Amino acid sequence: MRPQFFDAIMGNQLSSEQLEKVAAKENFLTLGEIGCALSHLGVYQKLLESREKCVYVFEDDALLTEEFINLQPQIQQFMEEQTAPTVLLLFNICGYERRARRISQDVSIMKCLGGTRAYAYVLNRPAALNLLKAQMPVKIELDAWAIYQKMGFIRLYCLNKNVVQLNKALDEDSLIDNIDDRLGRDGKRVKGIKDKHVYNWYRQLTMIEKIRFFGRRISRHIKELYYENSENDL
Repeated sequence: MRPQFFDAIMGNQLSSEQLEKVAAKENFLTLGEIGCALSHLGVYQKLLESREKCVYVFEDDALLTEEFINLQPQIQQFMEEQTAPTVLLLFNICGYERRARRISQDVSIMKCLGGTRAYAYVLNRPAALNLLKAQMPVKIELDAWAIYQKMGFIRLYCLNKNVVQLNKALDEDSLIDNIDDRLGRDGKRVKGIKDKHVYNWYRQLTMIEKIRFFGRRISRHIKELYYENSENDL
């Protein structure tokens, strides 16, 4: 890998005119969240301007382990084989679907239902293109992986082990996350705005894509029920 460093976009340094251009008029995001989303989207644009098949995205609070360095060639091979829009989170989340590939004795790539956080992941060109189309201007939080997958924008994978760690001290002190307070937001208002943007995305789908959308929703509900019952049996 050839590392490239990008300065984060600080949402509180954007003018009102700039915000009108880069963020949806109706949104619930803090200035920090808008800046974070724009920073990631800028990396996606750089990928599309290059000849690379995928890009690794690490926030400043990501700690790369020796295990990740050793597994990176296998991760790269997996990503280069994917023709569908694909995002691979380089950490462990809850809600596995199935193992997609074992890449070492104790680390596997898992097909997953959803997840949050965006401190360490890989995405390919089709995924970058889809997310740029969906999130310019910025409408919802950048790490809405489950929603992206429901819409068919990406196929989501994770690892069954954290091969990239999170520096909790840096995470808690992150300038982007602490530009303004996220607390006190009206949950009903947030849901309403998010649902409106998701519905607008849905309206732009073709008939075939809408049929696939409902197929994914049904499949997800069945799998969530399975996970819930499995946890109750433990």
